[in-house]
Amino acid sequence: MRRAVVLAALAACSQKAGEPNGIGKYRFSKLTLGALKDGRCQPEKLSDGRQATWCFALTPFKIANRNTEVAAYFLGVDDNAPLIEVQLTVRGCVENDLDQWLRTNYGIPFETKSTKSFWKNSFMFIAATMPSEPGRCFVQMLPVAETSEIARLRGDGSASGSGSGSGSAAQ
Repeated sequence: MRRAVVLAALAACSQKAGEPNGIGKYRFSKLTLGALKDGRCQPEKLSDGRQATWCFALTPFKIANRNTEVAAYFLGVDDNAPLIEVQLTVRGCVENDLDQWLRTNYGIPFETKSTKSFWKNSFMFIAATMPSEPGRCFVQMLPVAETSEIARLRGDGSASGSGSGSGSAAQ
């Protein structure tokens, strides 16, 4: 009996450890501003007053067989500033393809309303707007600690507006 409890606990830990915590090199609690070697970055003030850095024109990659523009927010302006948001703009987006890609890589969304779907695990939250405008989809990934921004993205908060980067974290 005791062995079964230990095995169950180990299985639960390994499942949590295996959950995604970002995409590509953009991993929450791992990537810092100083480790970023591409794109352009500029200081921003977040809607809650915190200082951040918005990086854009980052090396694009493909998701759902489409080119994706990448932008990211880091909390702070020094090299140790941690990643707090990844923004993916999918050009020529085919909504069904992106939805299937997200489901394959991040599981079933916990909520879908209108053109938005939401995923969450113990590390991160994802909001996908499919489409955000004709021919484009917008995916935002944040660590779960960014509760006020997550509430705003879900429509649970009163914040509105956007930062320089399509965005999100800054206003």
